[in-house]
Amino acid sequence: MEVIYLRQSKFSDEDLRKISPILSKSMFFTMASSCKTEAQKKSMLMLEFLYLSRHKQTVRRYFGGSAAEGTAIKTSDVDKMIVGPNIYVCSEQADGEQVKGHVFLMDASDSSPGHTKLVLLKTDPNIPTVFDQGNTLYDMLEETQDGRRLLSSEKVVTFWMDFMRKRQTSTGPPETFRHGPCATTVTTDPQGYIKNEIGGVIEQDFAHGLLFCSPPSMGKDWLRNRVNFSWPSQKIVQKIMSLKCHVVAVGDKMSQHSSLEWRISYLLWERELVWSFNDIQLQCYVLLKALLKKYIDPVAPDELSSYHMKTIVFWESEDTEENCWGQEFLIPFLRNCLWRLSECVLNRSLKHFIERDKNLLLGKMCEIEIKESVLKVIKDIIPDIITYSLKCIDGIDLTTTWQKSDHNIETFLRKCLACHNSRITFDFNDSKLPVKVYHYERAYAIGVNAETVLADFSTLAQYHVSLEECDRDIEVDDKFKRSVKMFIHMRSAMILARQLLSSKNNAAASETIQKLMNFMEENSALDVISGKLYVVTCLLAFDKREEASRELQNIASSIRNASVLIYTGMCSSCEIMRPSGETLIQEKRIPPCSSSQMEFLSVAHDAIFAQEDCPVLPDALKYECMVDRAFLLHPAVYFFYLRCLCRKTQEKMEDIARLHAVVNDCNGTLHSYRSFNILGHCYFENGNFQSAFDCYATSFSQTVQSGRPNVAIYMLLVILLNIFQTQGSENLR
Repeated sequence: MEVIYLRQSKFSDEDLRKISPILSKSMFFTMASSCKTEAQKKSMLMLEFLYLSRHKQTVRRYFGGSAAEGTAIKTSDVDKMIVGPNIYVCSEQADGEQVKGHVFLMDASDSSPGHTKLVLLKTDPNIPTVFDQGNTLYDMLEETQDGRRLLSSEKVVTFWMDFMRKRQTSTGPPETFRHGPCATTVTTDPQGYIKNEIGGVIEQDFAHGLLFCSPPSMGKDWLRNRVNFSWPSQKIVQKIMSLKCHVVAVGDKMSQHSSLEWRISYLLWERELVWSFNDIQLQCYVLLKALLKKYIDPVAPDELSSYHMKTIVFWESEDTEENCWGQEFLIPFLRNCLWRLSECVLNRSLKHFIERDKNLLLGKMCEIEIKESVLKVIKDIIPDIITYSLKCIDGIDLTTTWQKSDHNIETFLRKCLACHNSRITFDFNDSKLPVKVYHYERAYAIGVNAETVLADFSTLAQYHVSLEECDRDIEVDDKFKRSVKMFIHMRSAMILARQLLSSKNNAAASETIQKLMNFMEENSALDVISGKLYVVTCLLAFDKREEASRELQNIASSIRNASVLIYTGMCSSCEIMRPSGETLIQEKRIPPCSSSQMEFLSVAHDAIFAQEDCPVLPDALKYECMVDRAFLLHPAVYFFYLRCLCRKTQEKMEDIARLHAVVNDCNGTLHSYRSFNILGHCYFENGNFQSAFDCYATSFSQTVQSGRPNVAIYMLLVILLNIFQTQGSENLR
């Protein structure tokens, strides 16, 4: 099959450039954008920093793949590299002589490109390693006939698999198996926080990495040769020069010494390259991954991977001129990547972007039938690339519009203007700003805070110290760091509030409580609603109802002053809230907003609580603590619930009605059942057993099929018991 045959197309370059902007704009809002990737970068770097902090500045954890890039599709897993202390790898013996710790020397003399053996250069039994948990570093070594001691990649992966099997998660020990250099754990996502699917399978690949003293020779060569290309920019190259390289525990499958070999990893370099991608590069990469999963994997499973697609984008980016990154070039760029992919498959050769002697397709598609199947799929896609691309778009049905246009470009563009949201047509530029805010705020409100909520007081204190001492070491802006710090302080305050509630020294506690409430107030500017709701929660816990009422009035004033609230949480499918009288109206799409209007744009996060917060929480939330280690609450739902607790009878009924409306707006998500539980509790407390029963029944119906724990079943039994007792009393009368 000739590659030239694959270059035939139904559409001209001009046609592809006309339709590309619609595709690019749609993907910006639903799948991939540089602002989403930038926000994910901040979240990952902060999580890595906090991980290092709680491991006493010794063990590092790096995120890789789509989890770090912000390019995840539904089938994506989570890649992590764990790098322990005091073990180093050097290319030259002189490099390791000044290093304190256990040092191994590369020996790639009889290994394929990109792989190496690790020969023990020097060691010190008094310096600990991560293997000192029932094993030692010496247990990981194998001695050769010539007396050299080599670090066994096989033994290291086995160690990590045993280590992972002993870990406990909320659903028990994880299933563990080997996947290349990784110990892969398989758990379920019982609450849908990660996969957005109840019971969704979470695969986490843990690779064990060892740190290079300085980059290997191929990495140095790549850096020296960057001056001749427009991408990556010299600024990115300079950044990469400051980043480390590693080896990970996997050998060449075709090597006789595979169990003793390690693979050179440029994880930190490669993710920096992806973080530098513009919208078109990211969108092309995600489209390639989607085409791979949708069309290539079914005919040739496990032959090509997302990493291959990323490498294709790397190579094509290097050859693309600076003036070819506008939205109109998305489909032409994608087509060029598919041409390049077809040539690589035909020749079974795809060079690693950095380690350029390494062929990523070595050992792939060895059977001619499989190779021809892959080429046929690519051959089918390229001529009809518009149709195939539109089928990969999530969240916006462009395929139906394309079909109704009879595959006519001009008709399709007119129908998009008439039928689709204006943000993918003439309002795109004004729609970008609020979406950027959404991704930025969500990066720490969900990405960082959802992990921080489970930390104990000593860990939170360590976070605080590390952030104060090493502020400049985190490559995130001051606002992001400040927001994370405020949440850490708020979580510390919640723990202190629990301790004060259990204190028997009421006289001493009174002054301390006031200081605590002042501290919480100082750290409540997390957003417009949820930060203040933590303050109200503690005020009610300390029986300060009047102060709580005033705080809720202040929140209501802040809401009324904002024309639009961007909602960043997971408890509603709506993305914004608008104040309307005494309530909040939820809407699906973030509206366009010019730069001059940004001052009227505010943000609302989910409230996040841990099971340990139970003593501080109001009654409806105490029940939720029975089944969840941590949980999210929609801020509007929690706001109106707290108002109900502070109101008199008539006002309370009005707020219950407003709460009911907000709960209905939240319906349809994985977390909406909890909103119905809170509403049901309000009805129950006010003696409206029928409405309470209806709310709990609705809640239970949303979780019964998945088997998800839900206190609604318990509350239904409580209501039935109250009804029977009431009827029994009436019969006695």
